[in-house]
Amino acid sequence: MRRADKPRVLVIESQAKAAVPALESLARGGLFVVAASEKRHHSGFWSRYCHEKHIYPPPRTHQREFQQWLLDFLDRGNIEMLFSLGHYGAPAVSEIQDQVRRRTRFLGPDHATFMAGYAKISTLRAAQAADVPIPDSWFPDDFGGDIHAIADAVPRWPVLIKPDIGVGARGITWCHNPADLRVAYPRLVAEHGPCLVQDFVPPGGMQYKVDMLVDDRQQNLAGIVYGKTRMYPPDGGSSVLNFSARRPDILAHAERVLAQLKWTGFCDFDFVVDPRDNLPKLMEINPRFPESFRMGPSVGIDFPMMMYRLARGEPVAPVTDYPENHFLRFLPGDILWFLRVDNRRRFSTWPSWFRFFRNTSYQLLSLRDPGRFLGYLVENCAMIFDADLRRERLRMSAGPKHQPAQ
Repeated sequence: MRRADKPRVLVIESQAKAAVPALESLARGGLFVVAASEKRHHSGFWSRYCHEKHIYPPPRTHQREFQQWLLDFLDRGNIEMLFSLGHYGAPAVSEIQDQVRRRTRFLGPDHATFMAGYAKISTLRAAQAADVPIPDSWFPDDFGGDIHAIADAVPRWPVLIKPDIGVGARGITWCHNPADLRVAYPRLVAEHGPCLVQDFVPPGGMQYKVDMLVDDRQQNLAGIVYGKTRMYPPDGGSSVLNFSARRPDILAHAERVLAQLKWTGFCDFDFVVDPRDNLPKLMEINPRFPESFRMGPSVGIDFPMMMYRLARGEPVAPVTDYPENHFLRFLPGDILWFLRVDNRRRFSTWPSWFRFFRNTSYQLLSLRDPGRFLGYLVENCAMIFDADLRRERLRMSAGPKHQPAQ
């Protein structure tokens, strides 16, 4: 089939690490892949699986302009389906999804359900209702917004204050005693909006992610559990080496949360095993593709094409099995991990840091698609000239360390 005859799909926020496996999956599925981003140079645009590229206003700072750009593009672009990937594009698209659906196919929950998953308090309440373990949490509404009452109710310290809606670790603050909590809480609410107070899960338990796809009846069509065996920064950052894990208990937890929320489409979960009771506890869900999204496709779970067929109303065969201990490596981050940790961890890590090939896939490195890694290098050349960006990318800021999944 000629390119001009192929169905056109649009992937926005193509600068995200999750975009490259999505572009590859859709292109291999016989689709014409249109990528769009706020950045001119990145791995998605440089990938061989990107057939057409466009620039739009950044949704983080110009949400309304971005939304108008998207609607205008869909009016003229002949797009069969929209894939929304990242931190800022996904909620911006969800907000106008009724207008989007009049122009193209879009798979996801309604906006109210999306926001219930995007916000931590409603997510954790759904988990409680579904009998899924969470860290001990204190919600302001249960105490009439009285932080003094919450401080009196906390049985052990430290605790964390977390913004109800936030990206990554922004705004998360340690409190070591009631006085810390009473001082920090009003300031964080003023800066970030509603917040919750949560027990600090101590180090020692494995962090797990779940990627799952469900239909509009919350039937599990595909799901994978994978652990974070190395992270950067080493004591609590983003994963740089993941491994596929056989944890049916965690998979069942994810299913129950999505059923409680009445979810449709793809969702990502963060769990952490609490070493005090050995229970995997839900930290948050992310209604978007995670940076480690390639894990699913690397073991044969083709989430993007399954989503495409599901949106078209075609039958989708559930994927119920995958190999255990398949590794996904983000080599630039793993190199930083190697340089940062002490010698004992450097040479005793599992699997060996020097294991490069057996049962291992790479987020960006590919002999068949070298452009995506070159695009990543070009994008990161900006660090040479921008000290703030360099500090952010290398995670050199002296923020508080905490165990919750990033």
